[in-house]
Amino acid sequence: MNKVFTAKFLQHLNKKKADNQEKGFTLIELLVVVIIIGVLAAVALPNLLSQVGKARETEIKNTTGTINRAQQAYHFERQNFGTSAAVLGVAIQNEYIDNVNTGITATNATTGLSSAVFVPANAEFANDGTRAYAGGVYHSGGNYSTFVCQSNEPASTTTAPTVAGACASNAVKVR
Repeated sequence: MNKVFTAKFLQHLNKKKADNQEKGFTLIELLVVVIIIGVLAAVALPNLLSQVGKARETEIKNTTGTINRAQQAYHFERQNFGTSAAVLGVAIQNEYIDNVNTGITATNATTGLSSAVFVPANAEFANDGTRAYAGGVYHSGGNYSTFVCQSNEPASTTTAPTVAGACASNAVKVR
């Protein structure tokens, strides 16, 4: 009797194992997983999009600072400011800046105050949510002053800082 019982028990286990291997996911289980993934994506997407705008804004800010430093070095070597990024010898990624070479204005005086301002423009500011930046480098009597202004709200451009480092009413001085 023991052999018969053992044989039937092994057949039962073998059948149970075969039944379990053929099972898959039910439609309800798949729908629950899809819904959970959808909810997680809906929560994460706005955060991801805001990070893209912040990254683009940082690129514009870094470009403004780079142009300011390049202007300072160029003026130190040549006693006048450069009129474009190409003249300054600076390679700028202009994917988000529309006027890398035309946004630079230089005023070179033989005596007194010389200045160079950079006002980058971003035509896609509404889509990116990026604030505008403007930079200025001023030289007088052997001293350099550099300023960067940032708009309070997303904008294409902002006014360049003045000699005293003052920004427009819709902007704040970053540095």
